[in-house]
Amino acid sequence: MLVNLLNGPDYNRSLRRRLWLGAALLLIGLAGFACWFLVVPGSGLDDHARGFYLGAATGVTLGAVILLARAAWLLTHPAARKRAQIEDTDEREVHITRTAAQFAGLFTFVVTVALLFWAVAAPLPAFKLLFGLMLCYGLSFVFARAYLSKKL
Repeated sequence: MLVNLLNGPDYNRSLRRRLWLGAALLLIGLAGFACWFLVVPGSGLDDHARGFYLGAATGVTLGAVILLARAAWLLTHPAARKRAQIEDTDEREVHITRTAAQFAGLFTFVVTVALLFWAVAAPLPAFKLLFGLMLCYGLSFVFARAYLSKKL
């Protein structure tokens, strides 16, 4: 699970980080519901856009609730926390998760670059969106590398 990338040497601290992440995701999901209730009615958006607001808000909110519930439960149940810590910090699993995240990021970048050739002929917002995504990935990589090279 990608949330395992939040693991550190102190597992309790990692669980508290997951609580903060879950709270942030819950706020994002609730903001999506607020948009669906306040912006979507009478906006003239097509069915696809209205469905996206509701579906994305529901998915993010449910994911946040599950993350919050699991982290809170593990913080209050020492035996379960110990089992989860062993699973989450297993070197093989950590390596698999990190390698998968690296592959997914690189694959997304390559596909985005390829889609830019299509997007040049598409409406300008599609090109800007893909270019922004590629730029976001590139900049986040540069800043994360600089930060980690100083921290590690």
